[in-house]
Parts: sequence; structure tokens; C-alpha cells
Amino acid sequence: MGTSDVGILWLDAVTRDGVTITVNAAARAFVADPVAYAAYPGSPGGAKLAAAEAEIRRYVGERDLSPLSKRVDLTRGARDGAGDGARDGTGTGNRHWGVEVALVAITRVEVRRREDLIRWAERLAS
Repeated sequence: MGTSDVGILWLDAVTRDGVTITVNAAARAFVADPVAYAAYPGSPGGAKLAAAEAEIRRYVGERDLSPLSKRVDLTRGARDGAGDGARDGTGTGNRHWGVEVALVAITRVEVRRREDLIRWAERLAS
């Protein structure tokens, strides 16, 4: 039940300014509360995957599209000195189902042409 690296392919998330993006990402997760972890209703590793997905969505939701689409490596973690509001994973809000997510690295961001992207571009133009 130690630390695990969780790879996420094609996760949809919504930016702070309301644009749906698809990301490829990795997260480092560990069991912080074995009782809550054991109570997760899915498969044994499912809690780590669910916690990683929730943390990545939260991370994306705290950022606007523009900086996300320009940076490929959006690492957040104890070794990150990016100064973009990154946190080291030890704060509140990143513990889900007994799992704490200590590091998130977004490796690919895709923006699909959808209505929310058009609205975002129209707001940017005005």
C-alpha cells in the first residue's frame, strides 16, 4: 500500500475560465488513511486512481486555459518552484478515499473545438 505512480490518459477537466480540456498526466499517491482506503467501494487500486483524477481535475480547475495550453510540463509538487500557485501536496483538499496525492505532472494538454472554447475566445477578444 505504499507510494504509487498513477498514469492517467485522456482525462477531461474544466479550467477555471470554463474550457474543457483533455490531459495526460501522472500523479504520485500514497495511502494516508488505511481505514478510508479499505472502505473504497471499487477495486483495491481504484482509490488511488480516483484520488489522482480528482486532484488533477482540481489542479486544472484552479488555472485558466492560457497558461495551461502554453506549458507542457505543469509539475506540481515538493520539488516544484514554479511560483504559479503550485502546492506541495501536503495541504488540505488533496486527500480522497484515504489516499493523498503528493505530486501531479501534466504532460499533454489538448483543447478540443467546442462551444466553451468559442465562448472563451470571444471573451478574450472583447
